[in-house]
Amino acid sequence: MVKKIAFSLIFTLCFISTAFADLTPEQQAARDRGLILYQQHMGVSAIEPLRVAAQAGDRTAQYYLGETLRLNNMFMTDEARRWYEAAAEQGDLFAMLRLSNSSDLCHQVGTCSPNAPDWRSKALELAYERAEQGDTEAMQALFNASQGIKWLEKAAEGGYAPAQELLAALYEEGEGWFLLPGRRQAAIEKWYKASAEAGFPLGMMGYASLLIKQDRINEASSWIRRAAEGGYVEAVYSYASYVAHMPDKFGYPLDMVKGYGLLSLVAQLEGGGGAQDYAQRKLDRLEGIMTSEQIEEAKVFAAEWERTHPPLSFFVPVYGY
Repeated sequence: MVKKIAFSLIFTLCFISTAFADLTPEQQAARDRGLILYQQHMGVSAIEPLRVAAQAGDRTAQYYLGETLRLNNMFMTDEARRWYEAAAEQGDLFAMLRLSNSSDLCHQVGTCSPNAPDWRSKALELAYERAEQGDTEAMQALFNASQGIKWLEKAAEGGYAPAQELLAALYEEGEGWFLLPGRRQAAIEKWYKASAEAGFPLGMMGYASLLIKQDRINEASSWIRRAAEGGYVEAVYSYASYVAHMPDKFGYPLDMVKGYGLLSLVAQLEGGGGAQDYAQRKLDRLEGIMTSEQIEEAKVFAAEWERTHPPLSFFVPVYGY
């Protein structure tokens, strides 16, 4: 289990601020569990394990506890603000940006701190300083702080895989300026491919979608599989559906056992939303055509997949909703 969590942190959790406090093994396990639950949209369940590490001084846990409390309540509560402040005082740029968000409903309900420091100025000063030293996360923070898409481009050029994926997606939506249309398309492919090759599952799926449009089906199918192996929920659902031939879109060999096993992992996500519901419907259909022995084999497959792969994740952006 320890190896599984450590492996999962490579991409599910480590594309975030990594200023961890000195934690006991129990506190580390609680932090990791809380972050995994957060990435699975199970915010209520994430609160207590995150609180364990946050109270021990872990900056990342403090920020994500603030995020969880804010999202669960749909505005910044007094407790959420306190955890953001704890993280901000340790230099967390995204916590500073949350505290300086003038559109948060906390201003209407009176939970914003009336005498708060100028967190936005502090965030910008620190982010510029770190960006000048090559900190790609600080570059993305500057983009999030409305300092221009150039900072997202700098983060992508610096090798930050989440920034590469986001930049490609924004270019697809028409952001950025290109003299010739062909250069826009080339940039989109460049950054999706870079993010995919860096091991970021969202980048893998973005690149796969691009390859499908170019009728490069074999390459696309490989990236979908790799994104699933990286734990991205939407990729696991898609890959499971295709190997179970529901539908047969990429020529994967029919494997209902694998398909059922992977769909069962998605269906059990309490915060899975649409993916959870769609997976359950396909499981119901498979149960009508699979033998009891195949279903038992699928359960064994699912347990082994869980043991040897990263936990399922929606890869929620560090400064998203």
